[in-house]
Amino acid sequence: MARERGQASVELVAVVPLVALAGAVAVQVGVAAHAWGAAREAARAGARAVQVDAPARDAAQRVLGGGLSDGSRVRVVQARDGSRRVSVTISVPMLVPWVPGPSVSADARVAG
Repeated sequence: MARERGQASVELVAVVPLVALAGAVAVQVGVAAHAWGAAREAARAGARAVQVDAPARDAAQRVLGGGLSDGSRVRVVQARDGSRRVSVTISVPMLVPWVPGPSVSADARVAG
């Protein structure tokens, strides 16, 4: 019986870090998905601002808020056919601060 308790302890010690890692990965994927959705909304807001001759960067950063707007990049791109689009790129916040994070981007076409 004592041997079985020892085996259960070893199994628990082996499984807990794997469960914690899986949880951290799931949370990080959720943070990246949120950043991508925010980039998409910010690009749309920037495109609406460009339509009324307002600065796209200001409109996009209002949507992003304080946390995601740090290190974000907003560009208005002119295509060869004369159409314009707003591109927003955001650095994904990382749970582990010393790990470099990816960036996500989204585009929105300026109507008209």
